[in-house]
Amino acid sequence: MEENDKKKKSSKETIVPDGGWGWMVVLASFLIHFIMDGITYSMGQTFLEPMRTKLALDRASISTIFSILPAVTLGAGPIATVLTNMYGCRVVAMAGTCIAAFGFFLSRLWANVWYYYITIGIIGGLGFALMYLPAIVSVGFYFEKKRTFAMGIAVCGSGVGTSILPYIMNEIVNVKTWINYENALLIECCIIIISLLCGYLMRPLPQEPSEQRRLERKIRKEGQQKSTSEMDVKEVDIIEKSSNKSFFRQIIEQIDLSLLKNPVFTLFVISNFFTSLGFNVIYNFADDLANDANVAIHHRSYIVMSIGLSSIFGRIIIGFFGDQKYVNRLVLFIVALIISGVATMIAPLCGASVFQHIGYGSAFGFFSGGYVTLTAIVLVDIVGINKLSDAFGVFLLFVGIATAIGTPIVGGMRDAFANFARPFLWPYFIFGTCTVISGIVLFAIPLLQRKKLNDNQVEMDYDTTTTKGDLSYEEQQQNV
Repeated sequence: MEENDKKKKSSKETIVPDGGWGWMVVLASFLIHFIMDGITYSMGQTFLEPMRTKLALDRASISTIFSILPAVTLGAGPIATVLTNMYGCRVVAMAGTCIAAFGFFLSRLWANVWYYYITIGIIGGLGFALMYLPAIVSVGFYFEKKRTFAMGIAVCGSGVGTSILPYIMNEIVNVKTWINYENALLIECCIIIISLLCGYLMRPLPQEPSEQRRLERKIRKEGQQKSTSEMDVKEVDIIEKSSNKSFFRQIIEQIDLSLLKNPVFTLFVISNFFTSLGFNVIYNFADDLANDANVAIHHRSYIVMSIGLSSIFGRIIIGFFGDQKYVNRLVLFIVALIISGVATMIAPLCGASVFQHIGYGSAFGFFSGGYVTLTAIVLVDIVGINKLSDAFGVFLLFVGIATAIGTPIVGGMRDAFANFARPFLWPYFIFGTCTVISGIVLFAIPLLQRKKLNDNQVEMDYDTTTTKGDLSYEEQQQNV
């Protein structure tokens, strides 16, 4: 009986260390962000020109590789969510590492752009998706009071990786030419494998859905369900019903398109769709743009490095102000979007001086980093915390589509304007303008929210009036 009580207690207990081993989990998450984003944002700088030379193809064809990778990483979010709920952060992160590393390893075997779409873009992107979600979720399980601080440290790995890995890979492939790009892909495969250790560090806690399922199976196997309390029975039933759903059914439920009936959420999704068209363009074509402007080859790596470093400060500083009660988070989000768009628009106007390129890169990195930090916070303000998971599934679906098509479109436009003095001028201007407009349209959110509130109030008043109309004369007089 005593042993049974311990099991019942463990099924309900929520252990949030807020420190201890949690800091090892933060380190693991930091390194995963470092590796994933460092590789993702170094692809254009490191591989665009060598692949164009080797495969004799245009920028649109080659840059599609670099857009499929982050697009699949984002778009496969619902799959990663379901698998993490089923098997836990540790297992999914380690499995994702193996899949991503395998994709990059396969890319070493054959130089073909369609093959790269599959190995680097789809297989690598799926692996990154399975690594990314546990890196975020595990930190949330281990921290409560210090969650914002811990999460801030973890996601800073993205900025550090963006600063360091593009510089290193560009140096050894394009500047020093120590190895060819095929062997560089093999090096990145080895770097990804480091994440196996990171995944292993994610010790499961009792509150993880996978652990709840495991405990339920154990109780059911031992035939002790009858001895559980009424509350435990309800908890077990919920877990059992969830586990009985098919894998694909659970994925479909993660993408709740009915949320688009909310005009405020729909506007927010549309805004971020247009923002995401040009978000990765700055990273993927920074080196190519600097080449057009005749920036010295050994200085070009500093551009993406400046984006990564400033992104770290943007995430921390703008995230800090976003937590302050006296700051309007939506306005801060809009300002970050507009300045990011302006930085994109002026990028082609920078001359041969690397400092001008570092200037636009730093502005873009700082405010786009803030935009990334505030996205989930503003989304909670729009749909509420209970709908955040469902809303994020829909949100990532549209963002993933935009990410997939933005980079190749810019690459194709660059080739079309090859005879112009500034070939990137119109592509950057158009996509930068899209980002600026995507920020401006969000000023309509308070108006839509006010209209929705008024409509709800009118509906409530109508229902009240109707109810009163159904009362007898005596009852109406009594209410008066």
